[in-house]
Amino acid sequence: MPLTKVSHKFQVVIPKEVRELLGISKGDTLQVYGKNHEIVMKKTDVKKPVSLKNLKGLGKEIWKDIDVEEYIKKERESW
Repeated sequence: MPLTKVSHKFQVVIPKEVRELLGISKGDTLQVYGKNHEIVMKKTDVKKPVSLKNLKGLGKEIWKDIDVEEYIKKERESW
C-alpha cells in the first residue's frame, strides 16, 4: 500500500499507481470527506457553472405562436 505525506500547506500527493488505477488526471475534481476516522476521496464530475449568457433563448419555443406584447398586457391587467 503506497504512502504519502501531508505537506506544511496540508497538501497530499496521490501516488502514481493509485492515480492510474482510478484514472485520475490533472484537472480532475475529487470530493473529499471524512468517514469512520478515514479520509475518503472520490473522483466526481463537476460541471462548470452556467452563465446567464448560456440561458439566452432557453424556452423560446414556448412563445412560438404567442404575441408576447399582448400576453404581457393581459398579465398586467390581471394584477
